[in-house]
Amino acid sequence: MRLRLGAAIRRYAVLLAAVGVSAGALPAQSAGSGAGQRAPTPCADVAERHRFDFWIGEWEVTTKGGTRVGSSVVQSVSGGCALLENWTNAQGGQGKSLNAFNPAAGQWQQYWIGQDGNPVEFRESTWAGGSIVFRAHAPAAGTTPATEQRLTFSPIDSATVRQLGEQSTDGGTTWKTTYDFYYHRKKR
Repeated sequence: MRLRLGAAIRRYAVLLAAVGVSAGALPAQSAGSGAGQRAPTPCADVAERHRFDFWIGEWEVTTKGGTRVGSSVVQSVSGGCALLENWTNAQGGQGKSLNAFNPAAGQWQQYWIGQDGNPVEFRESTWAGGSIVFRAHAPAAGTTPATEQRLTFSPIDSATVRQLGEQSTDGGTTWKTTYDFYYHRKKR
């Protein structure tokens, strides 16, 4: 049990670091504290923390041509401070992303991990109209050049979000599309 708890704490620390929170910034908890008190919700009324809420929902994901590529459930978590994506591709592969506004950086950030075990940290973002554009940088390794990834989420309408993945190996001068997905809100 202790070994599992230690691993869970390390994973949680990585996720916190991905959204810019240090372990020292977390409030200390005592065994008897909080009885009868409501949990704090500092993100509830901060408009910037809800700017990406258009992605919350249950989705069927396709190419532009309509070929199914997977499904996703995106939830508001941590008292409205973050979005958690639960992705399943058409072959059953899974991944998760944790997305949050980092007030210290003044930007949204995303930490992605798929079952291939290769995390991607999108530490930079900008807004272009109603679309959010994330960027990640990977240094050169061996014969592989330095790589930049760009991830753009665009609300098309209230039931459709486009997610465009792109990659550059020339410092962002040119970009190659790696995928172009359309999230279609599931009807209840």
